Amino acid sequence: MPSLPFDTRVDRLGHLTVLARRFYDVWWVYVGADTRPNIIDAMNRFPEFFRFDEHANFVSLVTHLASLFENRNDTINFESLIAEAEKDGLISDDRIADAKSALSSVSHLRPKLAILRSNLFSHRSKSLSYEAAFDKAAITPNQFRDLTSAGLTIANALLVGRGQREIFFTKTTASQTLKMLQTLKERS
Repeated sequence: MPSLPFDTRVDRLGHLTVLARRFYDVWWVYVGADTRPNIIDAMNRFPEFFRFDEHANFVSLVTHLASLFENRNDTINFESLIAEAEKDGLISDDRIADAKSALSSVSHLRPKLAILRSNLFSHRSKSLSYEAAFDKAAITPNQFRDLTSAGLTIANALLVGRGQREIFFTKTTASQTLKMLQTLKERS
Protein backbone atom coordinates (compact mmCIF):
# COMPACT_ATOMS: atom_id res chain seq x y z
CA MET A 1 0.00 0.00 0.00
CA PRO A 2 1.22 3.51 -0.68
CA SER A 3 2.23 5.72 2.23
CA LEU A 4 -0.11 8.32 3.56
CA PRO A 5 0.70 11.81 2.28
CA PHE A 6 3.74 13.38 3.97
CA ASP A 7 1.71 16.19 5.55
CA THR A 8 -0.76 13.70 7.00
CA ARG A 9 2.08 11.68 8.51
CA VAL A 10 3.65 14.82 9.99
CA ASP A 11 0.29 15.79 11.48
CA ARG A 12 -0.02 12.29 13.05
CA LEU A 13 3.54 12.59 14.35
CA GLY A 14 2.61 15.80 16.14
CA HIS A 15 -0.54 14.25 17.58
CA LEU A 16 1.37 11.21 18.87
CA THR A 17 4.00 13.47 20.43
CA VAL A 18 1.38 15.43 22.35
CA LEU A 19 -0.27 12.19 23.47
CA ALA A 20 3.06 10.87 24.74
CA ARG A 21 3.50 14.00 26.86
CA ARG A 22 -0.03 13.68 28.25
CA PHE A 23 0.69 10.08 29.26
CA TYR A 24 3.90 11.29 30.90
CA ASP A 25 2.08 14.07 32.76
CA VAL A 26 -0.56 11.77 34.26
CA TRP A 27 1.98 9.10 35.14
CA TRP A 28 4.23 11.71 36.78
CA VAL A 29 1.32 13.09 38.83
CA TYR A 30 0.84 9.57 40.19
CA VAL A 31 4.48 8.79 40.95
CA GLY A 32 6.26 12.14 41.31
CA ALA A 33 7.82 12.94 44.67
CA ASP A 34 6.16 16.38 44.65
CA THR A 35 2.65 15.10 44.01
CA ARG A 36 2.30 11.50 45.26
CA PRO A 37 2.38 12.30 49.01
CA ASN A 38 -0.50 14.75 48.53
CA ILE A 39 -2.68 12.39 46.51
CA ILE A 40 -1.92 8.95 47.91
CA ASP A 41 -4.90 8.97 50.29
CA ALA A 42 -7.27 9.71 47.42
CA MET A 43 -5.59 7.05 45.28
CA ASN A 44 -5.92 4.53 48.10
CA ARG A 45 -9.70 4.94 48.03
CA PHE A 46 -9.68 3.24 44.63
CA PRO A 47 -6.38 1.34 44.63
CA GLU A 48 -7.16 -1.07 41.81
CA PHE A 49 -8.14 1.74 39.47
CA PHE A 50 -5.10 3.88 40.21
CA ARG A 51 -2.68 0.95 40.14
CA PHE A 52 -4.01 0.05 36.70
CA ASP A 53 -4.19 3.66 35.47
CA GLU A 54 -0.65 4.44 36.60
CA HIS A 55 0.60 1.39 34.72
CA ALA A 56 -1.55 2.06 31.64
CA ASN A 57 -0.25 5.62 31.33
CA PHE A 58 3.34 4.43 31.71
CA VAL A 59 2.95 1.66 29.12
CA SER A 60 1.32 4.14 26.74
CA LEU A 61 4.14 6.61 27.31
CA VAL A 62 6.85 4.04 26.59
CA THR A 63 5.16 2.54 23.55
CA HIS A 64 4.34 5.92 22.00
CA LEU A 65 7.86 7.24 22.55
CA ALA A 66 9.48 4.03 21.33
CA SER A 67 7.46 4.10 18.12
CA LEU A 68 8.22 7.79 17.54
CA PHE A 69 11.95 7.29 18.09
CA GLU A 70 12.37 3.98 16.27
CA ASN A 71 14.20 3.76 12.96
CA ARG A 72 11.89 2.05 10.48
CA ASN A 73 10.69 3.05 7.04
CA ASP A 74 7.21 1.55 7.37
CA THR A 75 6.02 3.55 10.39
CA ILE A 76 5.47 7.17 11.33
CA ASN A 77 8.60 8.13 13.23
CA PHE A 78 10.93 11.08 13.59
CA GLU A 79 13.96 9.65 11.82
CA SER A 80 12.15 8.47 8.69
CA LEU A 81 10.18 11.70 8.28
CA ILE A 82 13.28 13.85 8.75
CA ALA A 83 15.14 11.74 6.18
CA GLU A 84 12.26 11.92 3.71
CA ALA A 85 11.89 15.67 4.16
CA GLU A 86 15.60 16.15 3.56
CA LYS A 87 15.86 13.74 0.60
CA ASP A 88 12.83 15.19 -1.19
CA GLY A 89 13.51 18.85 -0.26
CA LEU A 90 10.17 19.15 1.52
CA ILE A 91 11.30 21.65 4.16
CA SER A 92 14.12 24.15 4.52
CA ASP A 93 17.63 23.18 5.51
CA ASP A 94 17.28 25.23 8.71
CA ARG A 95 14.22 23.23 9.81
CA ILE A 96 15.95 19.96 8.92
CA ALA A 97 18.94 21.05 11.02
CA ASP A 98 16.65 21.89 13.97
CA ALA A 99 14.94 18.50 13.75
CA LYS A 100 18.23 16.60 13.42
CA SER A 101 19.76 18.48 16.34
CA ALA A 102 16.80 17.66 18.60
CA LEU A 103 16.91 14.01 17.53
CA SER A 104 20.65 13.86 18.15
CA SER A 105 20.24 15.40 21.62
CA VAL A 106 18.33 12.31 22.80
CA SER A 107 20.00 9.66 20.64
CA HIS A 108 21.51 8.01 23.72
CA LEU A 109 18.00 7.47 25.13
CA ARG A 110 16.52 5.72 22.11
CA PRO A 111 17.97 2.27 22.93
CA LYS A 112 16.63 2.60 26.48
CA LEU A 113 13.09 2.97 25.14
CA ALA A 114 13.57 -0.04 22.91
CA ILE A 115 14.70 -2.14 25.88
CA LEU A 116 11.52 -1.39 27.80
CA ARG A 117 9.17 -1.72 24.86
CA SER A 118 10.77 -4.86 23.51
CA ASN A 119 11.22 -6.67 26.81
CA LEU A 120 8.19 -5.60 28.81
CA PHE A 121 5.33 -4.17 26.81
CA SER A 122 5.27 -5.10 23.14
CA HIS A 123 6.88 -8.43 23.94
CA ARG A 124 7.48 -10.02 27.32
CA SER A 125 10.99 -11.32 27.72
CA LYS A 126 11.26 -14.85 29.02
CA SER A 127 14.73 -14.17 30.43
CA LEU A 128 14.49 -10.68 31.97
CA SER A 129 12.41 -9.93 35.02
CA TYR A 130 10.43 -6.71 35.09
CA GLU A 131 12.97 -5.17 37.47
CA ALA A 132 15.94 -6.42 35.42
CA ALA A 133 14.54 -4.79 32.28
CA PHE A 134 14.37 -1.44 34.11
CA ASP A 135 17.89 -1.95 35.44
CA LYS A 136 19.11 -2.71 31.92
CA ALA A 137 17.33 0.31 30.43
CA ALA A 138 18.56 2.67 33.17
CA ILE A 139 16.22 5.47 32.11
CA THR A 140 14.95 8.18 34.47
CA PRO A 141 11.64 10.04 34.62
CA ASN A 142 13.41 13.24 33.57
CA GLN A 143 14.74 11.45 30.51
CA PHE A 144 11.21 10.47 29.50
CA ARG A 145 10.28 14.15 29.82
CA ASP A 146 13.34 15.12 27.76
CA LEU A 147 12.28 12.72 25.01
CA THR A 148 8.84 14.33 24.82
CA SER A 149 10.43 17.80 24.68
CA ALA A 150 12.80 16.77 21.89
CA GLY A 151 9.85 15.21 20.10
CA LEU A 152 7.96 18.48 20.28
CA THR A 153 10.91 20.34 18.75
CA ILE A 154 11.19 17.79 15.93
CA ALA A 155 7.46 17.73 15.24
CA ASN A 156 7.27 21.51 15.17
CA ALA A 157 10.27 21.79 12.83
CA LEU A 158 8.48 19.47 10.40
CA LEU A 159 5.01 20.97 10.90
CA VAL A 160 6.04 24.60 10.58
CA GLY A 161 8.40 23.70 7.75
CA ARG A 162 5.37 22.39 5.86
CA GLY A 163 3.22 25.42 6.67
CA GLN A 164 1.18 23.61 9.30
CA ARG A 165 0.32 24.90 12.74
CA GLU A 166 2.78 24.51 15.58
CA ILE A 167 1.75 22.17 18.39
CA PHE A 168 2.07 22.74 22.12
CA PHE A 169 1.98 20.72 25.29
CA THR A 170 -0.84 21.55 27.66
CA LYS A 171 -0.82 21.53 31.44
CA THR A 172 -4.52 20.75 31.63
CA THR A 173 -4.09 16.97 31.66
CA ALA A 174 -1.96 17.07 34.81
CA SER A 175 -3.98 19.84 36.44
CA GLN A 176 -7.29 18.05 35.83
CA THR A 177 -5.84 14.81 37.18
CA LEU A 178 -4.74 16.64 40.32
CA LYS A 179 -8.13 18.36 40.58
CA MET A 180 -9.92 15.00 40.33
CA LEU A 181 -7.70 13.56 43.06
CA GLN A 182 -8.24 16.61 45.27
CA THR A 183 -12.01 16.17 44.86
CA LEU A 184 -11.71 12.51 45.86
CA LYS A 185 -9.64 13.49 48.88
CA GLU A 186 -12.17 16.13 49.96
CA ARG A 187 -15.07 13.71 49.66
CA SER A 188 -13.45 11.02 51.79
